[in-house]
Amino acid sequence: MKTKTNFRKTVEKTLSDLGSQKQLKMAFEKDGKMVGTSISEGGDVDVLYSPMGEVMYIDFTESISTKMDIIKKSLEALYNGEKLSGSSSKSYRLKLSKYENAPKIDRDVLNFRVLKSGARTPTAIQERGSAFILSVALKTNSAYKGIDLGKNHIALEKNKYVYDGLKKIFTPAYEDRLKDWTYTYYQQQKEFLKKYENSQWSEFEYGNNSFVKFFEDHVKNLYVTFGSSDPDKPAQRLQKYEQWNPSDIYAAFKMADIKRELDNIIQGKENTKGINLFRLNQYLIKLLKDKRLVGISLKKIKEGDDAELVLRNINAESYMDAKVETQQYKMSDINFDIDGIHDEKRKTVSTYIKFGDGYQIDVKGSSSKFNNLAFGTLIKAKSAAQGGNAPINLVIRLMKKNGSDIKFQNDNTQYPRTDDEFFEPTSSMYEIKDYKKWFEVVKKHFTNKTVSYRDFESYIAALYEDGYGAIAQSKLMQLHFYYDSLKKNSLGVDYWLKILYLGMKVGKIFAPHAKIY
Repeated sequence: MKTKTNFRKTVEKTLSDLGSQKQLKMAFEKDGKMVGTSISEGGDVDVLYSPMGEVMYIDFTESISTKMDIIKKSLEALYNGEKLSGSSSKSYRLKLSKYENAPKIDRDVLNFRVLKSGARTPTAIQERGSAFILSVALKTNSAYKGIDLGKNHIALEKNKYVYDGLKKIFTPAYEDRLKDWTYTYYQQQKEFLKKYENSQWSEFEYGNNSFVKFFEDHVKNLYVTFGSSDPDKPAQRLQKYEQWNPSDIYAAFKMADIKRELDNIIQGKENTKGINLFRLNQYLIKLLKDKRLVGISLKKIKEGDDAELVLRNINAESYMDAKVETQQYKMSDINFDIDGIHDEKRKTVSTYIKFGDGYQIDVKGSSSKFNNLAFGTLIKAKSAAQGGNAPINLVIRLMKKNGSDIKFQNDNTQYPRTDDEFFEPTSSMYEIKDYKKWFEVVKKHFTNKTVSYRDFESYIAALYEDGYGAIAQSKLMQLHFYYDSLKKNSLGVDYWLKILYLGMKVGKIFAPHAKIY
């Protein structure tokens, strides 16, 4: 685990000791497995880790909340505890450190999560369930005996071995949500086996032994561009795994061998500085075509819908979405639902670019904290399936092709946090005259074209005064984005389609993968 330092081990031991003092049964995630008495086995506390190991999740049952409050306070006192933003009644985020202002290596982030029945099923549980069912399906289609998934999800639910396995993954806290996922799991394995039933895959791994973790550990060695001697064109490292690869789990044939091959390619003698993503993608395409390694992007499937498996980013045809391209969208087909920027009846922080009835880009801000915008995609034709977020650096790069005077950087520090900063900005911030200029251009795309800049200015000022600074800031950032996108719109419909594709992770720069949706 990337951040599993000696300090992390110290925190784990202290947590274990405090739990023992309170007579709590605890389980810790080790190499993708739970060691100890987990909640699913009648325990009280599960200690899990985020995919990159940066956060320690402490999940506990609601019945022991009082004991966990005491443990939190003890940890705070022992390790310079600092409550982090984003904490709530359901999730308490705590930063611990050896000493005040300690470097990252000597601190840890804990997230205490009370497990209440009916809460949203965590992504980690959803994906663990998929990995389990796909592994069972592989056994069923080999020489393994005694497992029958049946002909539909109802039969799957009636299989004691399978259903008990899923219940362990979902834990008692989320067991009531399990039946919401069995249809999806049945459809996922059915579609996967249609294409790959004769392949000899290793058991699906989730957690520390997975290929997701393998690539996350190599992120620092993956380059979008190597740069040049020109100081204006520096090398660009990949920032996050998710920006490049939408795969949630991997089917692998002889996993250890493939990891060795990829290690040699990524950081072998000839690549001491790392590898260009385009070259890595080409090798991954070969592995996928040879049925040795297939990354799989998983989406929930609405009951009654049929799952579909498509291969992405392996050839010219798959660098575009056939269903998008057949629509032959024109600018007249794009609806800008952006009145939320100025409408005082809405405290929303989202605006929408809609492509007919099929696809949508959601430009989202934050209503609770000062943050940058996110560019999400939605496939409306598929029961509003999430398409993913577009990597912001690639969105900015695309914007700059729309004109040489593009200023938008998606940097919230350039926009005010208070009404005083709104009217009297610091030197690093935009001014009232900028907002007025942007407004007059973007106004042409509002449904309500009667709204004036004076109305807009008063609305934003009122938001700041009423304590909704994050909302006001998000709206100013969205106004700037649309201004830089629409003032010339020299790229026309292609510009908006490319943002859509960036969110869907479709294109040469993204990893080849199979998408089941």
